[in-house]
Amino acid sequence: MKVELEVSVIIAAWNSEKFISKAIDSALQQDINLEVIVVDDFSNDNTCRVVENYKDERVRLIRSSKNGGPGAARNIGFSAAKGKWIAVLDSDDYFLPNRLNAMINSDDGTADILIDDFYMCLGDPNELKPFYTNNELKKGNLSLAEFIAGNSDFMGKKTTGYVKPIFLKSFLITNKVRYWPEVRIGEDYYFLASCLAAKAKAKVVEVCGYVYNIRGDSISGKLNQEHIDKFQWGDKKFADMYPFQPLEYKAFKLRSRNLSKTKSYISLVESIKNKKVLKSLCIVIANPRACSLLWLPIRKRLLN
Repeated sequence: MKVELEVSVIIAAWNSEKFISKAIDSALQQDINLEVIVVDDFSNDNTCRVVENYKDERVRLIRSSKNGGPGAARNIGFSAAKGKWIAVLDSDDYFLPNRLNAMINSDDGTADILIDDFYMCLGDPNELKPFYTNNELKKGNLSLAEFIAGNSDFMGKKTTGYVKPIFLKSFLITNKVRYWPEVRIGEDYYFLASCLAAKAKAKVVEVCGYVYNIRGDSISGKLNQEHIDKFQWGDKKFADMYPFQPLEYKAFKLRSRNLSKTKSYISLVESIKNKKVLKSLCIVIANPRACSLLWLPIRKRLLN
């Protein structure tokens, strides 16, 4: 009797030869029936060779014919997935033992998406602390309005855009939800937001089993003007695709205002650093709220 494949773990990889083994090993060690699909995003190192050295039949390698970014690579993996659930694992991150089984066992059979907390690793794997507090990631159902609101503060608060949910494949197929290949920063935010806009039932569970490694060359590091421009472009596309309910629209407008304020703040900081007094004054006059954000780095230094 054939056992149902419970989870497909999708790993989008680009030049990941130095760390992808830990990601793959952590997936294979899960106490659940799964497959691991590594989609190589046209690497120019030995990533493919590392994956091919695995003799475990649960590991599959798909080579992309071009570098399309993490969203495009995940779409390829999602299309090839055979599991009931799909889990995303970044090539430089890893799962703690029993993470997937614990998440699935937390569901009563009604969820389309399961979300857990995660750990941030700054180098020492023995010093892991949950990223969110209960107030920052409340257990229970997560609505689109709550998710957008949780991703509306770009300077002072932790956002919920970093979560790595597992998705019911049948929901993604039925609602034709896919990653936007043209988005290479914030791609997970727009994917989960699109699922919620398609009326997915998302549940935050009492599990913390994903470890997010912080590397100096990570694309999700410091925000700059280009990032904000891309967020504003992505938000416009999202608003054009999905109609908002009142609470969703209120959260969306808050996010839009904060994006504009953050953009002005970044421009102001750059002008001050470059000693462009006139330009700095013009930014302050046009958007005085940007000045309030100058207190954040000062406060951070005082508290450290």
